[in-house]
Amino acid sequence: MTTLPWPPDWRRPPLSGWLGVVLFGALAAFLALAAAIAATSRQWVAVAVIGGVLLLLAPIAAVSRPRRPVSAAEVSLDLDGRRQTGVRIPVLPTSPLVSLALAILGLAILGLGVAALVIAATDGDWAAVVGFVVLLVVGSVLALGGIVGLIASRRRLGLDLTPSHLVVGLGGDPVELTWEQIDRIGTTSVRYGFALAPVQNWLTVATREPVPAGPSSRRAAALGRMTSTAPAHTAAAIPAQRLGADPVLVYHALRYYLERADARPELGSGAALRRLAAGEVVR
Repeated sequence: MTTLPWPPDWRRPPLSGWLGVVLFGALAAFLALAAAIAATSRQWVAVAVIGGVLLLLAPIAAVSRPRRPVSAAEVSLDLDGRRQTGVRIPVLPTSPLVSLALAILGLAILGLGVAALVIAATDGDWAAVVGFVVLLVVGSVLALGGIVGLIASRRRLGLDLTPSHLVVGLGGDPVELTWEQIDRIGTTSVRYGFALAPVQNWLTVATREPVPAGPSSRRAAALGRMTSTAPAHTAAAIPAQRLGADPVLVYHALRYYLERADARPELGSGAALRRLAAGEVVR
């Protein structure tokens, strides 16, 4: 973790660091045990509710985990018809292990739903059909989310900084912006609706001119869930927890190269990687 100034408008997630990991792990283990006990008593609705709670806890635990050190690498890409060398800060897809766990959990809940339906048909206890429907919905959501995450985890995503461009790749076609097109690097934060939920911090890239919108545009792919709420001048929005480096460092690095045109040529050499590793990105 760097000692750089905390970005404006960002909120620190509650229970951050290893304390949060331990507490959430202990709570998840307790809930898993409760779900197993409920399953032995054929309380299928209770099992489904516990599965839903675990689903809500997953993103909280992910945001609260300790941040990784800076991770950046040299990259070569074609921009405006010529080959350029730059620096790539990886953007992480959903972890394959998390996606696999979600898929397995979803399939297990679907299996419990089928068991509830069989019991209802065998014993004539049609009250169990309610449990079957709940388990079917929860299991399908978890399984589908896990499968989508496994597919997405195979993509190479990242923020590419070159002497002339910032390229935002969050899935789909990347957004390619010259530094002159960018007006500012901003920050925003979204808090979830329940009391103990974490916040989700975002980096935003605002341009001098409005960016073409539309469901199939590159801007839509780079905005993700903020597509419907982002102003027209916002070209991209990057969730901070998906960055493969300390988000605070990434925020200051983007601002540094946006405001220091004389420093951009070093993005084509190893000097930028050394600057990022040292955290020397504040004027």
